[in-house]
Amino acid sequence: MPYHWQSKSVKASGVEDMVLLTKIQESAIVENLKKRFLDDQIYTYIGPVLVAVNPFKSLPYFTDKEVDVYQGAALYENPPHIYALADAMYRSMMSDWEKQCIIISGESGAGKTVSAKFIMSYLAKVSGGGQHVQKVKDVILKSNPLLEAFGNARTVRNNNSSRFGKYVEIQFGRGGQPDGGKISNFLLEKSRVVSQNAQERNFHVFYQLCYGASSEDKEQLGLTSPDYYYYLNQSGLYVVDGIDDVQEYHDTRTAMDVIGISSDEQAEVLSIVAGVLHLGNITFIESGNYAVPADDEFLAFPAYLLGVNDMLLKSKLTSRIIDTKWGAKTESVTMTLNVEQALYTRDALAKALYARLFDFLVKAVNQAMQKERDDTSIGILDIYGFEIFQRNGFEQFCINFVNEKLQQIFIELTLKAEQEEYVEEGIKWNPIEYFNNKVVCDLIESKKPPGIMSVLDDICATMHAQSEGADGKLLEKLGHANLPGQQHYVGFSAGFTVHHYAGKVTYEADGFCEKNRDVLFKDIIELMQSSQQ
Repeated sequence: MPYHWQSKSVKASGVEDMVLLTKIQESAIVENLKKRFLDDQIYTYIGPVLVAVNPFKSLPYFTDKEVDVYQGAALYENPPHIYALADAMYRSMMSDWEKQCIIISGESGAGKTVSAKFIMSYLAKVSGGGQHVQKVKDVILKSNPLLEAFGNARTVRNNNSSRFGKYVEIQFGRGGQPDGGKISNFLLEKSRVVSQNAQERNFHVFYQLCYGASSEDKEQLGLTSPDYYYYLNQSGLYVVDGIDDVQEYHDTRTAMDVIGISSDEQAEVLSIVAGVLHLGNITFIESGNYAVPADDEFLAFPAYLLGVNDMLLKSKLTSRIIDTKWGAKTESVTMTLNVEQALYTRDALAKALYARLFDFLVKAVNQAMQKERDDTSIGILDIYGFEIFQRNGFEQFCINFVNEKLQQIFIELTLKAEQEEYVEEGIKWNPIEYFNNKVVCDLIESKKPPGIMSVLDDICATMHAQSEGADGKLLEKLGHANLPGQQHYVGFSAGFTVHHYAGKVTYEADGFCEKNRDVLFKDIIELMQSSQQ
């Protein structure tokens, strides 16, 4: 059935606000959402909360017509829509002159990033004008394709999965016009730079560059097809349905122009991206119990692109300077690395370069729309969705912990607060039982008694993250610890299972200690400080 703007005399598909359901049960909620979804009505309210079901197709509900329908209308005057939520938030900010915030939560692939873009687009359309304001709007909207290029990737759950969290704060002047903004980013999944699971991709920008750059740029950067690069060919997936890497490369370059990144800076950004790819093709062989590059020729291009000496790059990848103390005397000793340690150092450099490049881009966006005084603002939190894969590691553990905290906030602001208000007002009603996930948050983050994170930090502080057995020691210590929320934890020989609010997730402990420490050795820092770029 085509979507239409219903008058109150027209029977709706299902119930538009699920607080009106006669029975508040999971089966009734799911049935209602299903009924509406089959009629292409993807939005449903639960009081002030908007539930969105990803249709995995384009729907014609986001045009200027819908903007006109929802602008200034009461929340329940029209069918549920994300524009209604955005408009209510905007009008609350203007009438009360208070900061507003919207939290977008859901599993990976639920459509959180698209929802965030709809909200930003709506606010840009209904707010004031002027040359400066239009510049700020352009930067806010163009920051999306830029940060998605460098921060999103194809996973088994989602072709355009956000692999970082971001909090976008749009600042408004007294007239209701956006006149500034700020983006805070966190938890970039930089481990994806050096390895991906089967049927996944690295960050979009690598493929955009390989497919979309001009012949001259490819020659300058030494680029060829993605299957040539170790950092791209591990998963065997290069092209994704629905993603036009050539067009999106041009969108990324346009976004850089709008944000004000100069041509020289853009060239340096692309050099670093290409340099990371070339770094991944440096391999090592064992020679007399220490590592040497399998072919020195593979050092030349990454060294050139990163502006460092190729022999210095070779030295820093295969050896490390360690300061030792003998009483009051300190000596520097050069330690040669084995193949495994050299590969770790190579990957650590690649991840650090990419993470710092991403921070530079976020800083460039913020500089383009920064404002001295913060009058009021609307914040939009768009973060990784809850993830349950076939193999779950440290990254999924961190992602799911953040989602666990968001769930706790949701419980505090809705279920708990609502029921407390009923009690205060003396309203007779039957209390609704719900699972308070604070016990799971404590299991992960508690300091006393120590939770999983505290035990992990303790192991990393007392053992070398790369030392054999660090992850095993972690599991052993977790098994003997009196963890808070112990009933939500089950350990086994290779990892552990946590019973989250969204279900049980089994994590493989391999790499937990190494990734938690995330060490970048001084030698590598000094190498990059010598760069001529």
